[in-house]
Amino acid sequence: MALVNGINYSWGNISVVLLGAPLIGVTKISFNEKQAKENIYGIGTQPISRGYGNSEYEASITLLYDEIVRIKAAAPNNRILDIAPFEITVIWGGTRVAPIKTILQMCEFMEDPFEGNQGDTKHEITIPLVIGGYKSVV
Repeated sequence: MALVNGINYSWGNISVVLLGAPLIGVTKISFNEKQAKENIYGIGTQPISRGYGNSEYEASITLLYDEIVRIKAAAPNNRILDIAPFEITVIWGGTRVAPIKTILQMCEFMEDPFEGNQGDTKHEITIPLVIGGYKSVV
């Protein structure tokens, strides 16, 4: 069987930059935009137009605890919740895929959680983010 579509984007192609520094302890990043959309009805039973509401953004980042410790050390008062709004840049690149850059804008950490369990070999912490939007550059 032939390789049909070539090389696909994968986790191995991603780099993440936060506060001007590349992060190595990222295990997951998630972002989403949604917009309220509603059919508008008039005479009859079929929609006659569509209304559009606000865009909303959701995001989170999962980091190894060591990475969080480094971020806290650079944060005002050692609190990630006190960091001024910042950008997170996600870059998909490599020698065999076209580069894509997505910039999450006006990011702030919403929580400073921790969870650990007996027997853990690593601590992965998911931190929800509030973001003001994102843009992709191809």
